[in-house]
Amino acid sequence: MIKQPTGTTGPSTDALDGVSEWVLILKPEGIVEWSNRAFNEFMGGQAPGGTQWNIRHLFPADSERVMDDIRDVIGTGQLRSGIIHPVQGIDGERKVIRYTVLRHKDPALDTCVIYLYGLDITDTIEMEELKKTAFSQIEKNIEQFAILGDHLRNPLTAIVGLCDLLEEREIAEKIQARAREIDDLITQIDRGWIDSEKVRNIIRKYYDIGAAGTHELVARAIHEEYIALQKKAGETPETNLSMRPWDELPRRLKESNLRQVEDIWRAFHTINCSIALSTDSREPLFAFTESEVEFLSEREHEQWMAERLKKGWVYGRVRDDQQKIHNCIIPWDQLPEVEREKDRNAVRALPAILAKVYLKIIRLEQGKY
Repeated sequence: MIKQPTGTTGPSTDALDGVSEWVLILKPEGIVEWSNRAFNEFMGGQAPGGTQWNIRHLFPADSERVMDDIRDVIGTGQLRSGIIHPVQGIDGERKVIRYTVLRHKDPALDTCVIYLYGLDITDTIEMEELKKTAFSQIEKNIEQFAILGDHLRNPLTAIVGLCDLLEEREIAEKIQARAREIDDLITQIDRGWIDSEKVRNIIRKYYDIGAAGTHELVARAIHEEYIALQKKAGETPETNLSMRPWDELPRRLKESNLRQVEDIWRAFHTINCSIALSTDSREPLFAFTESEVEFLSEREHEQWMAERLKKGWVYGRVRDDQQKIHNCIIPWDQLPEVEREKDRNAVRALPAILAKVYLKIIRLEQGKY
């Protein structure tokens, strides 16, 4: 194992060596200068031929695309995350890795290294395949469900018709009474099919979005709401590039939106809430308490401010986006009330935004989660 490269001030390799994620320190040309224990155990030591590992060994079928990501990170300083690739170990075992690439630059030495953090999502991918299989089975079951009512009603109608031919009216009426009970049961089956069909359509329309799952679903909903608000403010895709449809957004903007959703998920759990599927449009929208609105709003402002500061923004009385100056980079309790109310309204709007894509906020039982 190679020691931490001299001249770098990034995370200690002693700390990184014990984490379960793969951690690689790369030279700008893609050569692995250091790797942690999790990576070494899977890959089995040295690269083929006794050489150092490099990106072309790890991703032979897609190495140029990975190198493009690395060059982009070096050039822009912006991290790349959520990139998914299969990797094969020394013993032939295959895993699927979702990795993040970021740059660490030492200004004193004018050098940089690349950190690659890889998370094994093989189980997640396998679960996605199982979900697809399960959904296929649900489709078959619903199709059988849909014709079951007709198959039952046809002979039932014949039975009721034959009752009219019976001379014993008392017996005929008893049979017809039982037939009506059966018909009521069939009607319940029909209603069950209708509800099942609604669920199937929701899953097909909104949930077939790969490994990103509902995180991407929520990100899309928030982005659509953002576009609607910007249109009301008079903006257009020509004046605001972020107003493009989700599928046309640059990767960095998608990743930014997904990070925002991940933070929303964590924020909900801090107030013992989560997100669930909603199939009933008549269900009342979730309502936060005022203390929850205040807590979530302040938390969102702190996250926004930390992200801005990390990107080099500073406080100034007059906002200037070109110079990275913003008048709201101040603590929550110093923020003007009109700005705080904007954050509160954004929190209050979340239940309605989620409802547009058939999601809802639920409260978790205390002590169970």
